[in-house]
Amino acid sequence: MSRKHGPVGVRRALHGGMFAVALAGVPRLIEGQEPFSRSTQQATRADLAAQISALEQRLAGNSLRGKSADRARLELAALRDRLALGDFRVGDRFVITVRMDSIRADTASVRDSLKVSVLNLPDLTLAGTLRSELNERVNSHVARYVRNADVRTNVLTRIAVFGAVARPGFYYTAPDRPVSDIVMLAGGPAPEANLDQFELLRAKRTVVSVKDSRKAIKEGRTLEQLDVQSGDEFRITTKRRINWQFVIQIFFILSSLLFALVGFLQWYYDRQER
Repeated sequence: MSRKHGPVGVRRALHGGMFAVALAGVPRLIEGQEPFSRSTQQATRADLAAQISALEQRLAGNSLRGKSADRARLELAALRDRLALGDFRVGDRFVITVRMDSIRADTASVRDSLKVSVLNLPDLTLAGTLRSELNERVNSHVARYVRNADVRTNVLTRIAVFGAVARPGFYYTAPDRPVSDIVMLAGGPAPEANLDQFELLRAKRTVVSVKDSRKAIKEGRTLEQLDVQSGDEFRITTKRRINWQFVIQIFFILSSLLFALVGFLQWYYDRQER
């Protein structure tokens, strides 16, 4: 399920920034980790606390030095902020599916003060809430006002798609969508698009290189498996084309030089024979 710009069925007209979890812009690789490590987007508080403890021990033991230590400190600060502030920001969106006598689905958007509207109930604040806690938090909120309601949530990821596509821009999509489908979000490929590869950028830094993207597409990786975060940019590359005009120009230049060389050699040997 995907949304472009304004959400469908949102109860209030909202304006907000892009979703950016606390780890946005922080390199995930500290020293030699696999390029496609397990996503941390659904990490629990216990998971984050364990990561913080491990990083603190490594930094205290001086096992990380130079740039690796700097990256670890940045990641440590981001993890601490994530525990304190949660994952949600103004403008984030998620799909709510409610099962009662019938099934209802809606798209909610996080407003100012990090509040959302659910089923016309009093507002729910998501300040300090992690993604992994969203489903339980919404269910608890709904249960205070409605009996026998089963609520499921699915956070959407806001990504930018640029490069060789028909309609470049910003799109919302489900995190379990294969990265190979991203081109279709933006209206399909342009004639010069290379569908076998892409480049994933975060804050102008390369997160997934063109080389690694080929493996991701081949293995059917999803956005969540690549730890794609809201605000990330997919850049669809173009095929390498031969510039025939340039090739022809070079051919004529080389031919002219060859004929000139042959003419010169012929003139030189004729003169030697006289």
